[in-house]
Amino acid sequence: MKKNALLTFIFACIPGAGQMYYGYMQRGLSLITLFCACFILGALASPLAVTCFIVWMYSFFDTYDLIRHLAAGDPKPDGLMLLGDWSDLKRLIPKHNRLLGWGLIALGVWSLYSILIQPLLYSLLEMLNIENAWYVIDSIPTVVIAALLIAGGIWLLGLHPKRQEDSDLPPYPHDDMPQ
Repeated sequence: MKKNALLTFIFACIPGAGQMYYGYMQRGLSLITLFCACFILGALASPLAVTCFIVWMYSFFDTYDLIRHLAAGDPKPDGLMLLGDWSDLKRLIPKHNRLLGWGLIALGVWSLYSILIQPLLYSLLEMLNIENAWYVIDSIPTVVIAALLIAGGIWLLGLHPKRQEDSDLPPYPHDDMPQ
């Protein structure tokens, strides 16, 4: 069935809506959820705001890629984009409890900083008559996130110094030991 080109363009401009307009509900739900998660992360740490634009661009061009596949008579299967299926999501959570735990710890630290530490630091800097105290205090989370992103990138690229492992050493000759 031919869809309206103007509606297709309008829906393609909204992450996930273009996919849903063509009947790809799970795919559209994945994209809109990913976009909202990136938006929230971007609101918490401004360097991560660029991920919203990346997800938006992917969603826009994915809509037209789906149309191309539909027109060719080779439709793509509908499914969750990041995990594949709902059963994959159920398997992911128990399998990566450590990852979820670290995420919850980071969220808790962030909350404690914004509720307790940030007001105390602001009051302290105001008492010391430091100009632009709000700028210094508001910049701390962004600097921390930026440092973590850089460290993560270095680690993923393998540019970090390698540790010496015991497996790199030759085996110890037990029988040849002098007595």
